[in-house]
Amino acid sequence: MDLGLAERVAIVGGAGLEIGKHVAMALASEGAKVSLCARNEEGLRLAEIEVARIGTQHNVLAMPADLTEPRDIRRVVRDTINRFGQVDILVVRTRQPIRSSLADIEDSEMTEEVERHLLSAVRLTREVIPYMKQEHWGRIINLDLASSQQVVEGGIQATARQLYLIGYFKTLAQELAPFNITVNSLLTGALDTRELKDYLEYHSEHEEIDLDDLTRKTAKRIPMKRFGRPEEIGEMVAFLASEKTGYLTGATISVDGGQVQN
Repeated sequence: MDLGLAERVAIVGGAGLEIGKHVAMALASEGAKVSLCARNEEGLRLAEIEVARIGTQHNVLAMPADLTEPRDIRRVVRDTINRFGQVDILVVRTRQPIRSSLADIEDSEMTEEVERHLLSAVRLTREVIPYMKQEHWGRIINLDLASSQQVVEGGIQATARQLYLIGYFKTLAQELAPFNITVNSLLTGALDTRELKDYLEYHSEHEEIDLDDLTRKTAKRIPMKRFGRPEEIGEMVAFLASEKTGYLTGATISVDGGQVQN
């Protein structure tokens, strides 16, 4: 299936980690030009190599950047425009905050969550919208965790941020629909990534549980009885970014093997 992404230009945040890398690879495999940005420069350079193998080095731009910093956001968008001349697709992936008890959380922690993790998504989106309006075409995809839709112990910051962002992107979808710009949220479940392995190893050590047993039990709690693959998320993002989804906007889609019941 031709997704109509040849010569489209995408900015992918969090490209230094596995999910962001596979999103970029899926877009590149459809012929898109891709700007990669991440704080983790080592992971970013590895992603750059893999994405360039799919397309060409000329169609890949890798930029170390902290997208919680407004100046880095402006630089990423400016350099993308200077290199490729347009921005058609934006994939936003916010960082996960440290868990803390609602009763113990300080004002400063909530302020930092809003300033660094929530407003970063808003600022980056705001920066690309004028370019998408000029082209009368755009795809904005908010990539986050499906678990944020549920009440999770110690997850007040993630839950509050996710509910705000879902509302923000739904409202933005209404405003941008006349410009042929779609805005959707894609919420992911447990994925077979280094991040998940680190999480399971941490709990295995601190709770004195055998790692293999913990991994099997965690997978069994998912209705499909397995973890998702980063490639599956990349392919879903590419589909949402395509010409085929021009009438889909304001949606919140969970890709989690049936784990979260909306």
